[in-house]
Amino acid sequence: MECLGKAHPRNRGFTIIEMVMVLIILAVVVVVVSSRPEADRTELAVQMEILKSHLRYAQLKAMNDEVPWGIHVPNSGSYVLYENNVQTSFLLPGERTQTHTLPATITVTAGVGKTYNFNHMGIPVDSGGTEIPTEQTITLSRGTASENITIVNNTGFIP
Repeated sequence: MECLGKAHPRNRGFTIIEMVMVLIILAVVVVVVSSRPEADRTELAVQMEILKSHLRYAQLKAMNDEVPWGIHVPNSGSYVLYENNVQTSFLLPGERTQTHTLPATITVTAGVGKTYNFNHMGIPVDSGGTEIPTEQTITLSRGTASENITIVNNTGFIP
């Protein structure tokens, strides 16, 4: 027979301490999730580094050859490896073709229609082989985020 007024041990509810602990754990999870870097910036940074490495590749090819090599940006969604001002048969590193297509969310917003050539000394040149007197900039964007790649004149340094 059961005594009235006493709760059965299996019928206990949550204690206030258990409820507070659950709320603390939820608060920590919310803080961690909300403080992650934005996906926009991360994907944009990845594509920036890929483009920089492809520019450096073209620069190295030019330094090992007597003709200019470069990267041509025909539209806002891709770029192509060029040798002596025409598309080459060489593949871009990490690609299956001479062309790198950007993800649909990333676009080139400054530099479309340009070719970024390098001479045998790794210096930026125009299509005629004349050194370019100013820095060149390529801008990639994703949503409201954008980043610039700079090619320094006189040296070809790509920071």
